[in-house]
Amino acid sequence: MQFRVLGVPEVHDDVADRWVPLTSPKQRQLLGALLARPGVPVSTARLIEELWSGRAPGKAVNALQAHVSRLRQLLIEAEPSRANTPRLMARDTGYVLQARPEELDSARFRLATARAVSLLGSDPRAARVLLKEALELWRGPAMAGSTGGPLCAGAAAELEEERLSALEALYDVQLRLGPHREAVGELRRLTAAHPGRERFGGGRPWEAAVAREADLPPVTAAAAPGPGDGGELLRLRARVDELVDEQRLLRSQVERLSLLLTRRGRAPGALTHR
Repeated sequence: MQFRVLGVPEVHDDVADRWVPLTSPKQRQLLGALLARPGVPVSTARLIEELWSGRAPGKAVNALQAHVSRLRQLLIEAEPSRANTPRLMARDTGYVLQARPEELDSARFRLATARAVSLLGSDPRAARVLLKEALELWRGPAMAGSTGGPLCAGAAAELEEERLSALEALYDVQLRLGPHREAVGELRRLTAAHPGRERFGGGRPWEAAVAREADLPPVTAAAAPGPGDGGELLRLRARVDELVDEQRLLRSQVERLSLLLTRRGRAPGALTHR
């Protein structure tokens, strides 16, 4: 079984070589929220907030239970051997989804990136291979289509920032190995797409070598990626900024709601439940 969040949240059944049919947007949101911290219980209250963002239905707990039950059943159908020990289980006052690191694309991405960084000084060629393999795991924006709640939005922002860090590491290793012809396009795209990132825009030390190697004019400060060239990286940076803004807005809304509930509890004549 493979769980994927580096793009639209989804599940792949490796044995049958098929995608588990998550047809409901709420199922994808639920999957993303549980995979934000796999193996860690997520409370019912947080999952309700994640799925309905303050606009929960009257019987939100029952509605959540229905979504959990359906997702659990889909996972069991894909792994009949785990019918008695399902991956998705009730735990404490919430739910937990079990997934081993090798079954989760975000964990594999992080592991490959960490290994690559550790090899930058001793074996830059191996580091470059690992970084490229790690970045190839991405199918689109992290948690795509499921970042309406704080759990997925926060996890997505972290992953997108780590993706940029991996790109920076790839930039560094390309410089270390020398800007040969096969690396020219990638270096130029990274520099043009991220002029504000220190490593990408800090003087572009490879410009002269690139010009000699590829017989191309050096990149200027006004250079901009064209369609299909660096557009994905620009969209990535914009997505990170968007997710950060969403997190701030959600935090502000939760704080206002908490303050409102506190004031109501202190209002004259307020009922006290024991």
